[in-house]
Amino acid sequence: MKHRLFIAIDLSESSKREVISVQKELDKLELPIIWENPAKCHLTLNFLGHVDHAILHQIKSLITQAVKNISSFSLRPLYLETLYSRHDPTILYLSLAKSEELLQLQASVSSSISSITPQPRHFLLHISIGKLKRTDPVSTKRAIDIISNQEVPVLSEFLVDHVTLYKSLLSRTGSTYQKLATFQLSTS
Repeated sequence: MKHRLFIAIDLSESSKREVISVQKELDKLELPIIWENPAKCHLTLNFLGHVDHAILHQIKSLITQAVKNISSFSLRPLYLETLYSRHDPTILYLSLAKSEELLQLQASVSSSISSITPQPRHFLLHISIGKLKRTDPVSTKRAIDIISNQEVPVLSEFLVDHVTLYKSLLSRTGSTYQKLATFQLSTS
């Protein structure tokens, strides 16, 4: 049996409430946006893809080793961005302040699991909060321009003290995530 797995940083509860506020503010624009459930909002560190259940224990061991010497740190969402793709829905996301600690964490985890699943070289620091519904290119461009001109309030920092291994279950109504394991970062 194969599982669709990814490793992520969870948002704090206060950060999730701030995402709800941003979504409500943007919803007033009456654009064709499908909002991500704030309870599901996260920062993906690594996508493992479809992985055989037989190596799940090995993956957990590799993640444990990868994070054991990484100290807790804070992240701050900075501004709203869009990621346009001609063939996929445009993603609305919160980009984050550059963080050497985050880059170190991502590189460590990526390196540790690369023997199981190849990892992309490029890492986009972001928290997806919604998707533009697919419409004609002119309407999409107009929506992106409107979103680009929106001011997002200053968002709070949140503490990163663990990473989570998730299983993603896809259905016609969207995805659901199941926590498989949590890995604590060092507190020193």
